[in-house]
Amino acid sequence: MTGRNSSSSEDQPEGTQADRPLCPESGGAPAEVTSFIGRSRLLRDAKDLHGTARMITLIGTGGVGKTRLLYRLAHELRTESSASQFEHGVVVVKLSEVRSGDRLASTIAEALGVLDNSTAPMRDRLIERVRHARLLLLLDNCEHLVDAEPAEGPLPSLLRDVLAEAPGVRVIATSRARLGVPGEHLLTVPPLCAGVTETCDSNDDEPHEAVRLLGDRATAAGAPIDLCDPKAAELCRLLDGIPLAIELAAAKLDVLTLTELVEQHHVRHNLLRLLVDGPSEQRHHRTLHGTLDWSYRLLTSTEQLTWSVISVFEGGFDLDAARTICARHEIAPDDVFDLLTRLVRTSLLEVEKLNGRTRYRMLEIIRQYGHELLAKAGTEHTARQAHADYYAALVEQGAQQWLGPDEVVWIRRMRTELANLRAAQEHFVATEQRERGLELAVNATRTRFHYHAGLINEAHRMLALGMDDPASSIGPLQVAALALRAWIALTQGHAEVATPLLARAENGARALGCHDTNGLVLFASGTRLLMAEPDPRRASECLSLFARAEGAFRAAGQHGDAHMTTLFAAFATAFLGDADTALAASARALDSANTAGAQWCISWALWASGLTQLLHGDLTEALRLAHQALRIQHEMDDNWGLAWTSWLLALIAANRGEHRLAGTLFGVANRMQAAAHATVHGLQAFRRVQEQIQFVCRGEIGDNEFETAIAEGEALCTPDALALAHSLTLPRQRTTTAHTRPPGDLSDREYQVAELIAAGKSNQEIATILRISARTVETHVTNIHKRLKLNSRVHVATWVREQHRTTVG
Repeated sequence: MTGRNSSSSEDQPEGTQADRPLCPESGGAPAEVTSFIGRSRLLRDAKDLHGTARMITLIGTGGVGKTRLLYRLAHELRTESSASQFEHGVVVVKLSEVRSGDRLASTIAEALGVLDNSTAPMRDRLIERVRHARLLLLLDNCEHLVDAEPAEGPLPSLLRDVLAEAPGVRVIATSRARLGVPGEHLLTVPPLCAGVTETCDSNDDEPHEAVRLLGDRATAAGAPIDLCDPKAAELCRLLDGIPLAIELAAAKLDVLTLTELVEQHHVRHNLLRLLVDGPSEQRHHRTLHGTLDWSYRLLTSTEQLTWSVISVFEGGFDLDAARTICARHEIAPDDVFDLLTRLVRTSLLEVEKLNGRTRYRMLEIIRQYGHELLAKAGTEHTARQAHADYYAALVEQGAQQWLGPDEVVWIRRMRTELANLRAAQEHFVATEQRERGLELAVNATRTRFHYHAGLINEAHRMLALGMDDPASSIGPLQVAALALRAWIALTQGHAEVATPLLARAENGARALGCHDTNGLVLFASGTRLLMAEPDPRRASECLSLFARAEGAFRAAGQHGDAHMTTLFAAFATAFLGDADTALAASARALDSANTAGAQWCISWALWASGLTQLLHGDLTEALRLAHQALRIQHEMDDNWGLAWTSWLLALIAANRGEHRLAGTLFGVANRMQAAAHATVHGLQAFRRVQEQIQFVCRGEIGDNEFETAIAEGEALCTPDALALAHSLTLPRQRTTTAHTRPPGDLSDREYQVAELIAAGKSNQEIATILRISARTVETHVTNIHKRLKLNSRVHVATWVREQHRTTVG
């Protein structure tokens, strides 16, 4: 849904409803898990520079600590700045995994909460998102997105537009080379002082910062050292003061002494020669590379092989993935956990917890070294093929098993593994395994994780990648991909995009002799009638198509796809069928979801049942069902579901006679649906119901009042919007019929607030009692003053007491 009068999302500037205001709850810099050593002078210089510069690039060699400095700087700036300077948050975007310019804007936009569901260019939507924002944007690892000539490449081009169009945005980036953006200020990040430069922050009577870092990390590794030991300072000088090299060395102190570490360097690498050979930047890079060589040689041959093999993962990996891929390189699966643990303990691998699973991740520079090892050994293709095979099998399993108690686990896992899924598909396409690449995309789309994650366009891209030339023959996989792309476009309200795709899918199915038995084609064809056919009588033909599609899916053992068809049949009968048929269809969909124990499906079956009760049954039951759906969707962060349940609650409020509250909830739905890039405009059945109900609301309270209510809902930030959506489910505190308005033309919620004002409650106390935010209470108080033409809380309290006396009399 987009405009207040059901206009298309293309009719209005992006950001006027959904994306503004940005919520301050945007993600900030990650919390520090180890102590921050030194850099006090550099931090002072950076903060001084920040006072006048909108674009700062922390520049330095790999491993020198740019990322860590970036996060510390962001933390201190946010702590020391006024509340309004970064009103919309501090947002971190890690760009190391962005391999091509076409994903740059979407990666930054996703970090800002812009969902990738719209067909509009993401670059334009990103700029609209930040045009009126005041935020600090942290871009980490940028060098690979800049061309050989500074100021050229996808990142400088994007930043030029962002900085020009969004005056409240500040950018701090890390890179090994300058970006060349107008107004860019460079701040060189040198190695830590190891006693050989004049940039030390330490006093003469205390150890240099490089030695302090070595000591801190050695203690963390369970091998404390004497900071006054000359060998500590010598080792830090040998390591050129590079933080990553020092941390790698500290991790080895559990098996080697300081003296042995220094001797290892002198004997094996002669790093003293590297320290004086070549320009500074090259010297630091060679020193770090030499340290990685050294770390590599201290490992066993199996540990070395493991390092190289796991470097093929994008965005991290779990133990199962590592075991499977290592097995292709003759590493016993039972040994992999111990091998990974060894790499963690030597600081070559990081551990993180995500969605209840342990995942491993390599720093990018360490991963690149692993790539070099693979290339030198001539085993890169084997490793990448094993990687692609594993994720193809994983996504096939997800497509078959997502309808069940682990449905949300599968959805979140697919989202977490998206970078690996992309890499796997790209490998298949690059190695002339197009069919397998397309099969992976089809299976990924069948899990529907893109809807939950707000990445619908990613499904479009994956399905399009690897498709044969349109003029060539179409096989079963191409038919499936075309049908899924058509179905996705229809759910987005873009029938003009879906029509040619569906026509190609239907023609391909006819050529293959399966037009009447292909579940995906039948499902997409039924969805076209439901979503895009303006004539309700013709649209009702979708019911027979859904029934045939469900039969085809069940015959093929595709129970998740069969359930989706059951769900869409429930939508269709609610809009187009009689009461008995509609109630039976929604009950069947809910029973199917409950039997499977699939929470995402249960939430949508509850939604369908609530819609059916609204149109054919009981309003109280509709409200109860919508509330249950909203709770589940909120718990699992289903942005698409929250958008549509807010819309359903607006319909319920209108049918309860709460026309102004309905308007505000329509505004909330506008905001959430525009953020998710869902649209009523292109969904005929939905649009017909909305237009009918909004016509009644406008007739009851007038166009101006209804528009004002919508604008109030659109202005609410996400937490307040959800609080308002939940508020409709609270028990009424007055005895009244379902369609009787409170006195003074107040909504039920406004009257509740007025009664609490009369009871002497503050706004904060009212917010606590009603379980809504203080900001929402302020909005209600303002509306009460306006409607009653009163200008103080005392007058409101007097008015409430008069209403009570009138009721008693």
